[in-house]
Amino acid sequence: MDKKMGKRGKTEIPAQTGERVSRNMKKYDQRFVEEMRGKLDVELLGAAVINESTPVLLREQAQALLPAARSVFVFAKEMYREVVALLGPSKEAGEAEKGELFGPHGDYLNSRLTKAVYDLSGYFRKEGFQTLPLPAAGTPVDQRYLKAVFSFKDAAREAGLGSTGRHGLLITPQFGPRVRLACLLTNAEVEPSPLKQADYCVNCDACIRVCPAKVLQPPKEGETYSMNKFACRTYRQTGLTCSVCLKACAEVLN
Repeated sequence: MDKKMGKRGKTEIPAQTGERVSRNMKKYDQRFVEEMRGKLDVELLGAAVINESTPVLLREQAQALLPAARSVFVFAKEMYREVVALLGPSKEAGEAEKGELFGPHGDYLNSRLTKAVYDLSGYFRKEGFQTLPLPAAGTPVDQRYLKAVFSFKDAAREAGLGSTGRHGLLITPQFGPRVRLACLLTNAEVEPSPLKQADYCVNCDACIRVCPAKVLQPPKEGETYSMNKFACRTYRQTGLTCSVCLKACAEVLN
């Protein structure tokens, strides 16, 4: 019998080829997203669609980078609670700052996230889709307005990873604000992850109270947060790790 013929005389399609054909004919569902989360060494993975229902700014940012974009994957890794606990708002001249461990810790997480993004990107490219990896560090920022060319935080919210807090950071149900993010744009159609729009900041202003540079203010009606980004940057440029708003939030939630 011909090796390419089955027992009933029908041509057998190799499993890998058949899988590729079927996946190109339908959207990737949440089972696929969860499967990839386990394989990619990330704590959280969500997906959001890019279409007319997507918030305008996020849709415009995505299509400016990848005109054919139909979906965005958002990856997250946990920042260790023990490292975040070391963060502080100030130090004496020449003093060793324990919070400086936050830097190399973040570098490690960024490297793992970026690898995960490129691994999933490679998978989709082999399936014939377009992709644009947006690594955890190095995505361009417009220095005139301190706005990234693509908002990871907004994408994460749309991908069901969490909500935005009064400090302007993403807050997740699992880890609070202790996460690093990376994204992947693709023209593959992906089933969106369920939204998680909880308000974690009700009756809480911990981040506003502890900010040493007073860059955070109570948000006005209709605002999620109010922040002077330029004052925050200036304070951090003095050589301090800071991020005490993240620490204060994490202590309240975790």
